[in-house]
Amino acid sequence: MDFPSPIQPATAEGYVVQVSELLDRRRQAQARALLREALASFPDDVELLLQGARADALDDQNASAMQTLRSVIARQPAHFGARAFLLGLLTDEGELAEAEQLALGMLAEHPQSPDLHAAYARVMVRALQFPKARALAQEALHLDPQNDFALRVLALCDVIELPRGTDSAALRRLLAEHPEDQHLLSLVISALLQNGEPRAALRGAREMLRQNPHNRHWLALVKQLSVQEHWTMRPLWPLQRWGWTASVVLWIGGVLGLRLLGQVNPALVGPASLLWLAYVAYSWVWPPLLRRWLLR
Repeated sequence: MDFPSPIQPATAEGYVVQVSELLDRRRQAQARALLREALASFPDDVELLLQGARADALDDQNASAMQTLRSVIARQPAHFGARAFLLGLLTDEGELAEAEQLALGMLAEHPQSPDLHAAYARVMVRALQFPKARALAQEALHLDPQNDFALRVLALCDVIELPRGTDSAALRRLLAEHPEDQHLLSLVISALLQNGEPRAALRGAREMLRQNPHNRHWLALVKQLSVQEHWTMRPLWPLQRWGWTASVVLWIGGVLGLRLLGQVNPALVGPASLLWLAYVAYSWVWPPLLRRWLLR
């Protein structure tokens, strides 16, 4: 079993080396104990603070890590490592406006950095701005054809944007070199669904099924989304988009609307009631029938 050197460091740099070695081995508890000792002697050392942020991030304490990184950047605004670290955490946490401003500032200083182009592209993917993400990823790959981060973003954009059946060289290369990234593609498709983009999600799921024709997850997802995107489901779009909230509004709004209509024009209450009840019945009966029919 490997252990860091038992020699006690006398400098901040020595502590940084030992803490970094512990974090590389995912020994956060030991690293934190050593950090407390180090910061007692060197409380303002930036590199030690960065190791603390790294320990927080490894323990999924991103808020604490970002707070530390912001304090480091306040002391040293040009510190590239702290800003790059913060950019990644901001993107993970969905704080996209701040992430974009940070990425733009860093790119202005380092316009030829493929990693920064790829990091900015990742921010745009999280914001579901796929054309901009594609352009940034392509520029990153132009600067560095082996940039895996940019390849991931470009493959995601192809999955979502390319017409059905269109071949994606980026996706084929990604799945060949990094088959574990199917999980990332699944997360993006889920994000599209949550943001009310089922058509784009269906395109992505179909492409993934085309690349993995025996994968049950993608097959089930394509079937589910095919039901949601069928043309006969379009009248039910508000219920699909807002779920229970839309159902509550449908019932309460329908009852109140019929009462109000009865006061204004009683002759229209009958036809309006029939239309409202027909829509409610359609929302209950048709989706399961359509699902059964399409799955067959």
